[in-house]
Amino acid sequence: MTVHMKATLKASVALAIATCALASGNAQAAEVLTNGSFEAPSIGGGNYTYPGLPYGTVQGYPATLAGWTYAGSALVGATGGNAWYGGSAPAGQDGAQFAALQGTSTLSQVFSTTGGIATLSWLAAGRPSFGCCNGNQSYNVLLNSNLLGTFSTVNGQAFGLNTINLNTLAAGTYTLTFAGLATTDDTAFIDKVSLSAVPEPATWAMMLLGFGLVGAGLRSRRKQSVRVTYA
Repeated sequence: MTVHMKATLKASVALAIATCALASGNAQAAEVLTNGSFEAPSIGGGNYTYPGLPYGTVQGYPATLAGWTYAGSALVGATGGNAWYGGSAPAGQDGAQFAALQGTSTLSQVFSTTGGIATLSWLAAGRPSFGCCNGNQSYNVLLNSNLLGTFSTVNGQAFGLNTINLNTLAAGTYTLTFAGLATTDDTAFIDKVSLSAVPEPATWAMMLLGFGLVGAGLRSRRKQSVRVTYA
């Protein structure tokens, strides 16, 4: 191998590695959920509604509302006082509204993803203790029918972050569900639900492609260097 060919090989390998690194660095998490902070529709501070049911200070909303399906759960306008928490909402909420997972109610969303390394996160708080109704709620988090984990809140708990690493999530359509477990009137407040997936870069495929191009270039140079001499 000539000095020129060695230099060409080193430069090509460096280019392949740099290309892979660039692709990996440019991979960004893509949010796959809609209305994760429950800001739509705006129902106004101090109000609440049970979508799909004739209860609340505002009514008439369908059970599936702005991406979420409410089955006995509620949407709470959390600016100012509210019957759900008294004078002020638990600290740490995101935005002006959140969902209330009361008793054995459920809250779910159907979403599609192209796949990748996925992370699910959300904020949860406990309703203050009012004697009749409290915040000692336990709930399951499910993806389709698969249990991801069981979580709980206590009376008056401020919003705290919960995270589940889903590792590699295959491309497809899924249903994310929060399912209350309390058989008493206990409620967990849910907010800022996020499920993001980072596409896995085809690093090895790109490197193999790069080395293949290098090999093709070297073979081409060898052919060009052959000289035929006739007597």
